[in-house]
Amino acid sequence: MITRTPIPVEHRNHFARLVADAWSDPRIADQYAQEPTAILARYGISLPADAPAPQLPPAPGDVEVEELAIAAGAAMATIGTVSCPGACAGFGR
Repeated sequence: MITRTPIPVEHRNHFARLVADAWSDPRIADQYAQEPTAILARYGISLPADAPAPQLPPAPGDVEVEELAIAAGAAMATIGTVSCPGACAGFGR
C-alpha cells in the first residue's frame, strides 16, 4: 500500500515540476530516493517535520508522437466546435 502525503496547495505546482524533472532526469529521481527532504526544499516545498515525503508517481511509459498528435487534434476539434461558431472558423462569410 502506498502512503500518500498531501502536498499543500501552494506547493502543488512545485511538486509537479519536481515530478516532471525526475521523469526526464533519472539523477533527480535517484537523489529524491536518497534525500527527499533536501530535494523538496530545493523545489521550495516544506512539509511538517512529522510528515513523510510523498512518493514520486511512476514515469509514464513510452508515448509515440503520433498518439499525441491524434489526441491534440481531437482536443482542438472539440475546442473549436464548442468555442468557435462557424463564422469565426471561416464558415458563413
